[in-house]
Amino acid sequence: MTHYWKRILIAGIAGEALYAVYVYNLATQDLVGYKPEGLAVAFILFAIGGLWAARPAADSRLAIGAAVGVVGILFYYAISIPTILAGEIEFPLMAWVNHGLKVAGGVAGALIAGVLTRKEA
Repeated sequence: MTHYWKRILIAGIAGEALYAVYVYNLATQDLVGYKPEGLAVAFILFAIGGLWAARPAADSRLAIGAAVGVVGILFYYAISIPTILAGEIEFPLMAWVNHGLKVAGGVAGALIAGVLTRKEA
């Protein structure tokens, strides 16, 4: 798994950045990140990232996929530090569900990578 940290970091940061673009620029509703369509977008983006990061791996695919989701969560908190320190951000239950779906999406993408790799062999 240590050989794939660059792919994990790129996939996690790109997934969170694309999700931010969706939530802040493309969505038609307020607080879309806590609604079903926002949760689905988070899952799909991180599934794509998990697939990309885990595809060349020979083993530890699930760990790679989960790491993609964790990197996305950590990146979210890193860019939210000013808002957190100002006390202007709340974390309702749906925020934690959203973060859980990021990890689940990364794992699902890694599982798909394993299935696709097995079919090629």
